[in-house]
Amino acid sequence: MARTAGSRNADYDEQRLTLARRVRARVMAPDGLRASLRQLAAAADTSVATLKHYFTDRDGVLRAVLESQHVDAAPYLAMAAVPIAGDVEASLSAYLVRLKGAWFEHGVGVIQATALAGGLGSPALGPTYVNHLLEPLLGTCETLLRRHVELGDLAPLDPRIAALEFLAPVVLALLHQDSLSGASCRPLDLDAFFTAHVAAFLRAWPAAVAPRRPRR
Repeated sequence: MARTAGSRNADYDEQRLTLARRVRARVMAPDGLRASLRQLAAAADTSVATLKHYFTDRDGVLRAVLESQHVDAAPYLAMAAVPIAGDVEASLSAYLVRLKGAWFEHGVGVIQATALAGGLGSPALGPTYVNHLLEPLLGTCETLLRRHVELGDLAPLDPRIAALEFLAPVVLALLHQDSLSGASCRPLDLDAFFTAHVAAFLRAWPAAVAPRRPRR
């Protein structure tokens, strides 16, 4: 039976995600954001017509690449939000160690920097970067802090504000050292920075005060 005009194959979403993953390395290359639709098609080993079918245009391909990163990173983001109960300092320190490893060893830094550069001033890519890369990263920190509050390890706080305060200096430091090549001209000991930053954060957002035991 022929498909109705305009209808999609049953595996449309799966094929779209597969194509986005194929083209992701090309987009993350130094000139990836300037690659033509034809170059992106070549990277995905497909035709321009196929890319237009699944993504409409070049901006659609770029948005899908960022969305595919979100899909692939979701399990790791969930693991990063698991707290070390009873020890907020160790929990936040471990979170930053995992973030540093993902940033340098698993391509997170490259895609964050590339998407940020492409998203600045772009009505097409900016919201996609926020929704699929920046907010999920902030969300893991929000969840981690919220869980520590629920466990009684932290005093009540606004997790969104606290997460922004915690992550903003960290992301800036990572961009500075990695994507902006600051490690070669203004090196920073990231581990020492993380230790000092966690301590400063916990002075601003202190641990929950244990209730006093009644005197006998």
